[in-house]
Amino acid sequence: MPLSLLVVDDEVHLCNSLAILLKAEGYRVNIAHSGQDALRQLQRGTYAAALVDMDLPDMSGNHIAALIATDHPDTAIIILTGNATIDNAVESLRLGVYDFLRKPCPPDSLIRTIARSIQHKQLQRDLRNSEKRFRQLAQATWEGIIIYDRGELLLANNQLCKMFGYQESELLGRQIFDLLLDRNTIRLMNAPAESDPIGPFEARGIRKDGATFPVEFRVKHIDYQGRQVQVAAIRDVTDSEIAMQQKIALMEKLADAKRMESLGLMASSVAHDLNNIMAGIITYPELLLMDLGDTFQYREELLMIREAGKRAAAVVNDLLTVARGATCKKEAHNANDIIADYLKSVELKELYQRFPEVQITPYLEGKLHSINCSAIHLAKSIMNLMNNAAEAIQGKGQITVSTKNVRFTSPYLGYEPIEPGDYVMISVEDDGPGISPQDISQIFSPFYSKKVMGRSGTGLGLAVVWNTVHDHGGFLDVASSDKGSLFFMYFPTDKFNTPRPVQPIQVLSLHHGNGEKILVVDDQKSQREIASRLLARLGYHPLTAQSGEEAIEYIKHTPVDLVMLDMMMDPGINGCETYERILRHVPGQKAIITSGYSNAENIRRATELGINQFVKKPYSLHELAQALQVEINAEQPSSSP
Repeated sequence: MPLSLLVVDDEVHLCNSLAILLKAEGYRVNIAHSGQDALRQLQRGTYAAALVDMDLPDMSGNHIAALIATDHPDTAIIILTGNATIDNAVESLRLGVYDFLRKPCPPDSLIRTIARSIQHKQLQRDLRNSEKRFRQLAQATWEGIIIYDRGELLLANNQLCKMFGYQESELLGRQIFDLLLDRNTIRLMNAPAESDPIGPFEARGIRKDGATFPVEFRVKHIDYQGRQVQVAAIRDVTDSEIAMQQKIALMEKLADAKRMESLGLMASSVAHDLNNIMAGIITYPELLLMDLGDTFQYREELLMIREAGKRAAAVVNDLLTVARGATCKKEAHNANDIIADYLKSVELKELYQRFPEVQITPYLEGKLHSINCSAIHLAKSIMNLMNNAAEAIQGKGQITVSTKNVRFTSPYLGYEPIEPGDYVMISVEDDGPGISPQDISQIFSPFYSKKVMGRSGTGLGLAVVWNTVHDHGGFLDVASSDKGSLFFMYFPTDKFNTPRPVQPIQVLSLHHGNGEKILVVDDQKSQREIASRLLARLGYHPLTAQSGEEAIEYIKHTPVDLVMLDMMMDPGINGCETYERILRHVPGQKAIITSGYSNAENIRRATELGINQFVKKPYSLHELAQALQVEINAEQPSSSP
């Protein structure tokens, strides 16, 4: 389709001559003899170019050129004049006129000028469309896009402006990398396979308010407005950095979990056998002390042997607690009572002997809510925190143990995130030198210790605290400075149960039975022998079986008053299965469990079968006597095999 041209001139003969010439070149030509006529025709049609005389009867050519440039930007403008001046020419070019020709103009020159002006307008349209498409694409991307030349910004998309907090007008013409990026942090992320695009790079971006954040960017060379410039795509990788940190944290937790799993396997595998071994170390000195009297020459040495066995058993128990392999029975307790018992305990007296200049002050809330907990494990955690506090002070100082009812209405971020809810807080504070930032992240790790090896502890103390609190559904927080350390334990309150007053059993008056038959079932000969001696001393009639299968066959023919079952027996069936089979032949048979290690599933199953007394090996004479007295005097259990 031929292009349309508009000739604007008041000379009729010139217009007719130009029309003949231009039609011969394939153009469609319309003629206007005044400015107003030209503007009307421009409103009615589209023209590729307009040839405008400078001197028209109603307005100047530059005035028409200005109106065309504003209202019809795709029309090329060429000025034709017989009275050219420098001022007119300069003004025409300023208004966007493509060329300024003097009359008469050679036909070839005119034809070339018209063709070039139309081509120039087409290039301008293509460039505008290209820039429009670029801006549309740039605004559609998630990344910040900039075009720059020698570091000076030529264009930026909205995403980049939002990312860095600027308006585009504030960035245009400025050295972009000095403004938006910290040059000292720019690092090539990996060796590029080719030179274009360049990158990716990583760096710290600088927002308008001075805050920095992690970015990644790539650079590519492009042609822009007739010259080669650079385009950079910049991405805010804050979320990626956070995700990576979370991934690293999860990997560290996974590694910790694997270490704990290995520790749990090790602890559970040795606990049963080790507790069996220590049973003799604890029990035989106890029997000897009862027979030899207070004046025996080596009484103190026997006491030391017994206490050494108890300490060894406590280390095994700590291993099981840390590995979360030990099951503890939880009941409603008031933490104030547990702390009060500790403040009257032998352990605290020993602490005062080791650290005579340390003072301990309790601040216990009067109306403290109850918590569902294992009193033994909670007391051990309090004792561990008190020992750590005293050892941190290493001289004259103050330890404060406190309790308080606490409510969090929203998540609280302390040493670890604490969920909203009602808690009983137990805190232990000291005025020692505090914990260094390098150590505080590792203090709850098993075997991590800054103490002198072999002089104070095993490195399990705080790990026991950590696992005890979390096994109870609680949370920990730690605050430390050069003025001291403060440990918080948060235990969920028990909204349904209230602590029942514990009626202490006078074990000494209950040591002696009345000849009741007790069947001891244990795969270890030494354990059967120890149990038999204790039972005989307590006035019972002991019988033994070395396996669950043997115990079942025995009970089929000979009734007994109670069965003492070892939970773990190898080879053969375990204590739960043994009791389950016994109930098939003797419904309601009374039994207690004795074991150096039992998992949660076995304890749950034994409870369902009707066993209520669990005696942990190595047990003392008093512990065994109490369990036997409670079970023998209990009502007949209702079994559910």
